[in-house]
Amino acid sequence: MDVEVLGNFGARFRLIARGVDPSFMNAIRRTVMAEVAIPAVDKVYIAENSGVLYDEILAHRIGLVPLKGGEGLIHPSECDCEGKGCPRCEAILSLEVEAPEDNYTVYSGRLKPEGSVFVANNDIPLAVLNKGQKIALEAHARLGTGKEHAKWQPVSEAVVKYEPLIKIDTSKCSLSANCVQACPKRILVVESNTLKVTSIWDCTLCNECAESCPNGAISVSYNPANAMLVLESEGSLTAQELILAACDTLKNRFESIRIALENTKEAS
Repeated sequence: MDVEVLGNFGARFRLIARGVDPSFMNAIRRTVMAEVAIPAVDKVYIAENSGVLYDEILAHRIGLVPLKGGEGLIHPSECDCEGKGCPRCEAILSLEVEAPEDNYTVYSGRLKPEGSVFVANNDIPLAVLNKGQKIALEAHARLGTGKEHAKWQPVSEAVVKYEPLIKIDTSKCSLSANCVQACPKRILVVESNTLKVTSIWDCTLCNECAESCPNGAISVSYNPANAMLVLESEGSLTAQELILAACDTLKNRFESIRIALENTKEAS
């Protein structure tokens, strides 16, 4: 297997694996989405809320704010408190604000950490208050995974795509440029009297170019032996950290299977 790290393109991280079944890359994708533990607010204790938002809506918004940190925290299922909540499995963030003017926006940066967990993005709006209105609350964060709830899902995008293949029969191509205009990704150009593909991985396999070609000079397919993994982190961990964590999780599971099989062999 040959791996090429393309790096970050805006908020997206891209990695290409060649000579491997896409199901392998999909296993990493699914593990990132469902098995990598990150912190998120699970309980909100509201002491005062004189704004227009119901307590439930405010708590829901806070629960979806991406959080970083959590070093030293353990999953509640592994804690001696049996999930009731203690310093070993929970971290606290507090918010106390009184609006100094009308239309005052309260942002996620007002959530002050009292432990190892802190807000990943300070600019997420939580509520809008008028002058004199107050919010006072305490939010308790814990580790969790995406299979428990979407708020513990560490990515906003996780995609595996095949390598697109665009074949151009130059003997049939009349350079009408219909395909250039039809391509929604604008990856086809005519240069030096030749039709060329500028960025093959941006192809979405929509087949618009082939359908618009009057002479049938273009065919679109894909190579199942090569695949690209695209991740967009929501901020708790970087895409690289998520992939490494997913690989460690898969490795541990494979090791458990190996040990179980060896024990069965020895017993027989």
